Amino acid sequence: MERIHYGSHVFCTGTEIAGAVLDYAGLLAAAGRFAMVDIPIIAVDGGPSKARLLLGPSMPIASETVSAPMVELLDDGAVATLRDAALVLSAPPLVPTHAAPARIDRRKTSMIDDWLELDAD
Repeated sequence: MERIHYGSHVFCTGTEIAGAVLDYAGLLAAAGRFAMVDIPIIAVDGGPSKARLLLGPSMPIASETVSAPMVELLDDGAVATLRDAALVLSAPPLVPTHAAPARIDRRKTSMIDDWLELDAD
């Protein structure tokens, strides 16, 4: 089990879940982007609950191992969702499938003329 420290809040969740959250948070921060994530947690009363976190740049987040004996919280779906989002974020940007005109005719009056020429091909 891990404790996620988020602002003034502390959430208990599974070790794999916490790792996926922090990995995704790091990628978001590096990309200068934000995302909302829902993660399963153990509520104060010991029952299952969810926490919604805003991750991104300047959003301090940390985790620590829980040393008290607790049942490990597992949620393969939540981990897969976080890992998939991290994979999409870390993938290289797509290259456009259409190419710009080889040369631009300076006699034309607007970029629309160039676009229409491409459209005719």
